[in-house]
Amino acid sequence: MVTARVLSSGIPPSGDADKIWEYLVVGLDLILADSNEGLEYKMYMNLYTAVYNFCTSIKSSMDDGAFYNSMDPSSVVHGTVYGRDLYMRLNKHITNYMKTIAERSATHKGDDLLGFYNREWNKYGDSAKLIHNIFSYLNRHWIQREHDEGNSVSDVNSLMLQLWRDKFFMSIRGTLLEAVFNLMKRVRDGQVADINMVKSVADSFVALGSDDIGSGSKKMEVYDKYFLHPFIEATVQYYSAESERLLQESTIREYMNRVAERIKEEDERAELYLHESSLREFRQALDKVLISKQKANLISEFQPMLTALERDDLQLLFTLLRRLGESAGLAPLRDIFTTHVKAAGLEAVKQVSDSKAVAEPAAGGGQANEARMFVSALLGVYELYAGLLQEAFSGDPGFSKSLDYACREFVNTNAMCQGATSKASMLLATYCDMILKKGSTATRAAGAEEASDEENLEKCLTQAVCIMRYLKDQDVFQKFYWKFMARRLVNEQSVSEHGEETMISKLKEVCSVDFTSKLTRMFTDVTVGREMTEEFRESLGGDYKLPFDFEMKVLHTVSWPLTAPPDTAALQLPAALGGVVDQYNQFYQKKRDKRKLNWLWQHSKADIKMFFPKAKGASAKVGYQFQVTTYQLAILLLFNAADGPGTGYGSSLGPSLTMPQIVDATGIEEDVVRGELEIFVKARLVNSSNGKVDATSVFSLNPDYKAKRLRLNLAGLKKPEQKREAAETMKAVDVDRSANIQAAIVRIMKARKKLGHRQLVEDTIRQIKLFQAQIDDIKKAIDQLIEREYIERSEESRDIYNYLA
Repeated sequence: MVTARVLSSGIPPSGDADKIWEYLVVGLDLILADSNEGLEYKMYMNLYTAVYNFCTSIKSSMDDGAFYNSMDPSSVVHGTVYGRDLYMRLNKHITNYMKTIAERSATHKGDDLLGFYNREWNKYGDSAKLIHNIFSYLNRHWIQREHDEGNSVSDVNSLMLQLWRDKFFMSIRGTLLEAVFNLMKRVRDGQVADINMVKSVADSFVALGSDDIGSGSKKMEVYDKYFLHPFIEATVQYYSAESERLLQESTIREYMNRVAERIKEEDERAELYLHESSLREFRQALDKVLISKQKANLISEFQPMLTALERDDLQLLFTLLRRLGESAGLAPLRDIFTTHVKAAGLEAVKQVSDSKAVAEPAAGGGQANEARMFVSALLGVYELYAGLLQEAFSGDPGFSKSLDYACREFVNTNAMCQGATSKASMLLATYCDMILKKGSTATRAAGAEEASDEENLEKCLTQAVCIMRYLKDQDVFQKFYWKFMARRLVNEQSVSEHGEETMISKLKEVCSVDFTSKLTRMFTDVTVGREMTEEFRESLGGDYKLPFDFEMKVLHTVSWPLTAPPDTAALQLPAALGGVVDQYNQFYQKKRDKRKLNWLWQHSKADIKMFFPKAKGASAKVGYQFQVTTYQLAILLLFNAADGPGTGYGSSLGPSLTMPQIVDATGIEEDVVRGELEIFVKARLVNSSNGKVDATSVFSLNPDYKAKRLRLNLAGLKKPEQKREAAETMKAVDVDRSANIQAAIVRIMKARKKLGHRQLVEDTIRQIKLFQAQIDDIKKAIDQLIEREYIERSEESRDIYNYLA
């Protein structure tokens, strides 16, 4: 009889397979009884040698009484003759061992069964690996040859796992799973239990379902079929009952909180004991029973939460429904969010539109105040829901798109922009002009005092550009911003050069290079103009002395939205100013002999000091200082002349002149003179004989002129001029749009050669990003291109166009 002691010290038998097997059985039983103890090296090598000896035996008896004798030395060497005998003996021995384990398991129930199963499984798994190594000679030769010949034979480790599954596991799986489910129910009910036992059981199911076990077995088959699916079914049953109970006992919001806790607990436990490949399926089943079945009730709470801005509840609802996916869970919320934000924006603008400050422009500050209130309303809504987007919806891209869509709708179409989406662009450009311009009450109301701080100024500019992204008519904004910036630079009204440069930098992110390049060149012109003024002063030397401080700005025509007036040659400049202008013309021609200066008198300014006969106090000593346009300067100096076309030149109160006399003396158009005189009369600087400004009126300086301030600006843009300038700007926009539409059509037709009318219109609308091209404008552009022979109508159909090279 072979003993464990013989295994450690004796020499393994050889030659007789039955004796060798008897020797191996002792080692197998020892390993199966307690594999954790391991084997001494000598014992391990003896068992390995015994396997080798069996595979190379000369004589062996089988259960059927047959004997095998090998006469082929090569067969003996590779163990192909007796491998089947050894494999069958091992199979039978392990099968008997499994029957013993099954009988012992019958005495255990519940958690005891789980503990027994896990102990035996861990021990058996270690034993299988050790026995597999001992029988490695059999694996390398006979089993490998069977594989090469296409026979389905498992290696020793896989054989032992297969026998565990077929001879033991399949007989107790129902009782085992019942024990698992009972344990999990106690855990879910808040009782203490060892869930590590569930993990060990689940791991054994995974091991039993690998590809190596048995013929035709699928990976994870045992785990999926016998553990995962029953486990999910039990989970669904448990939470279906709990879900119904919670809905009966609590509100939807309480239900949300409880479900969030439950899902968090289950997610944490699932990661502990479920295989990673099954986590998604388990979570989907959990989400379906706890969230999807109650989706309608959950979604019904979204609107009240949104109205009340309950950020924590919104975040919780978002987190729950996000588990259902984009279309099933979040799409309904995004639709509600879009509608709500749009309605909030429209209401905010409506309140501004209905307010007294906008309804009565004179009291509220006119267009500047309207622009300030309009943009403030837009920013209030945008910033509120942009913050909510980050806090409650984690910056979700889908909700971000919903916010953008809603903002684009209420920014362009609202109570203040009815019938004209371009008005939003005009108001935003006006707002930008306010925060970048210094000095006016409207500017301070818009926050320019705070904007003197560079950080706050940049914040205001960032907000403005943010709103600009939503404009449908960005070309209108660009055109008005260009004009306003030109006016600020010419009149030196910018709050700071850094502010202007910062805005240009921000506009580069959303505008074309052509547009921002113009703005940059405008800055360059202003800088170069200062340098040239200094050179001009130095060039005069002692030959000519300037009668007053003089600064010149030379502007490139292509970069500035300014044009010279048609009456430049007719204007009769005051003598002192005319002399300086002639000197500068000569200086400039020497430096730029191929360029011509066109003087923009309507944009030129002058400071003039005036003393009045009856003035008293400080005004009598220092006089009043007025900022005036060149036209105003020419008119006012007529009242200071020693002689001229008027009457009363010898009087101490100065001469009197009619409007026709002023027109003749200055060369300024009558309409312009009338507008300037209206400003003087309204400011009580000039008296009118009949209180009107017409051809019959006689004008003279007001000797009793008084004002609270000693410095006054008479050169501000008049309301009629503002309206005229706005109308001219919109005409320029229309011209540019027509050109852009035609260019887009030509590009499309050049690429496609032949295209139908409907497709051409759709492609044109899609290609133009700067503004929203209208179908009527596209039709006009098509007709114009046909007249100019860029395209033609096809002979086969009038709705098809051909490109003409």
